[in-house]
Amino acid sequence: MALFKTKEPIILSYVWDNPTITKNLPFEEQRFLLVKIRPLELPPLPKVNLILVLDKSASMEGDPLENLKKAVREILQILDDDDHISIILFDSEAKVLVSNTPASHRKEIRTRVEDIFPIGGTSIDEGMELGIQEAEKFRAPDVLSWMILLTDGKNEHGDNKRCLDLAREARKKGINISTIGLGRKWDPKLLEEIADLSGGKMYFVENPEDLKERFVKEFQSIKNVAYRDVSLKVRLEKNVRMSDVSPVFLVTPQIKKIEPLWDGTQWIIEIGNIERDKEKLLLFQLFISEPESSYISKIFEYEIEYKTTLGERQTTQTHNVVLEVTESYISQFNEEVRETLERLSLYIQQELAEKYIDEGKPLEALTILQTMVQTAVKFENETLRKLVEENIKKVKAEGSLPDEYRIMTKYQTKMVEE
Repeated sequence: MALFKTKEPIILSYVWDNPTITKNLPFEEQRFLLVKIRPLELPPLPKVNLILVLDKSASMEGDPLENLKKAVREILQILDDDDHISIILFDSEAKVLVSNTPASHRKEIRTRVEDIFPIGGTSIDEGMELGIQEAEKFRAPDVLSWMILLTDGKNEHGDNKRCLDLAREARKKGINISTIGLGRKWDPKLLEEIADLSGGKMYFVENPEDLKERFVKEFQSIKNVAYRDVSLKVRLEKNVRMSDVSPVFLVTPQIKKIEPLWDGTQWIIEIGNIERDKEKLLLFQLFISEPESSYISKIFEYEIEYKTTLGERQTTQTHNVVLEVTESYISQFNEEVRETLERLSLYIQQELAEKYIDEGKPLEALTILQTMVQTAVKFENETLRKLVEENIKKVKAEGSLPDEYRIMTKYQTKMVEE
């Protein structure tokens, strides 16, 4: 593993599938690069602007709503006094329950939370729009704005496209959105896209009793952010290009496809936020032709750009990613890179199987699902193996997959670490 010694607050290391490349390469070679980025210095904890956008539709009646209230009460207890909180409720429409308020007013906020009652349908975009408006009331360079969106249903009274447009708008305004789907009747594709577009995470909570734990863990993760809006600026050598299909994947904490942005001189890979005690993994798919050097071949140079928790934008020094050039081919494949590729393949296969089912091609979907079983066995993941086998039974019997199977399979393949 290549590791750069530096006094900079963020460090990058990398592992190649094969750390060598042949000198007289007769063709363009596909290569995989696993990049690891982690913080070295731990800055002050961020001041958080927390926006809760919560489903209170009729289906939330009973245990779901009571457990949601418990979760909100717990969040109020662990917020610092100088953090802020807003609470938006939505059913067929949306309303502001608690306008942007310092968490020190927790007693009054708690009283309002107790008055929530379930009614109506589900309009997620209405809630998101009000949430963004409330977030804007507490903007400052040293404030981290984060929305937690919870729903137990599909956006039956709303507009999914508008949800995605609002997620993009939130990202531009520096608001991340984490989504929580409760139960087995929500739209996993929509909640995943909202989270991915805004730089948040997607979660599946099957039992209402687990809501408090999920909310607390996610808030702790938010409070743990060390560096914000992290991006990798990459300048490839002339003999190197990124793959035209799926060039970069974010691997941890959740798998996400990244589309690099070209600014005319370099590629920009937006990584998002980095937590204090966590490492972010990215997998690059590159194509490399004959190296110009005869010993060490530079593949690309890069800088890491980021914001501190105080809102200061900074950039690291320039560093190089290299390969060793050899006279003849050396056969080897790094096991960590291989395992990462197999994890990614599970997620990609899940996406492809769903696509085939939606296109009315159950036989093609079955072929993909059977491959997933083999990969799950290799990982000794019994939970996923059994789940995919249940998927296969459903597709064979009905030619389709119910929402609950899609939800569980997507979450199992997307989530790499907590």
